[in-house]
Amino acid sequence: MGAIIGRPVIDSAGAVVGQVADVELTQDGPMLGQVQHALRLSGLIVVPRNTGRLFGYERGPGGQNPWLVRVIIRRLHRHSRYAGWDQVESIEQEVRLAVPATDLAPLSDLFQSQPHD
Repeated sequence: MGAIIGRPVIDSAGAVVGQVADVELTQDGPMLGQVQHALRLSGLIVVPRNTGRLFGYERGPGGQNPWLVRVIIRRLHRHSRYAGWDQVESIEQEVRLAVPATDLAPLSDLFQSQPHD
C-alpha cells in the first residue's frame, strides 16, 4: 500500500485532483486460517496539496477528542476527498479515476452517524 501513497490523482477529464494521502481498508475478504477475514483496498483519501499529516479528525465526529484540534484539521482538509475503489480506473505512475473530481465524496461524508437507542 505504501507504493500508492503520494502518487498524483488524475480525474476522468485529465485534471489533477491531488495526491493519495491514505488508503481505506475493509476487512471482508476471504478467511485467513479460520481466524479473520483478509483486508482489501476499498478506497483512497485524496488531498489537493500537502496539508500535513492525517490524524483521523477529518473523517468523523472525533468522539472525546479536543474540539479545537478537530476544527483546525477539518478546515485544513476541507477540500480532501474520498475515492472509492470502484471509482479508480488504473494505478500506474499516477492514479487515474473513472469519474470526474466532482463525483468524489468529501471526507466528512465517510462518517455516517448511527441512531442511538
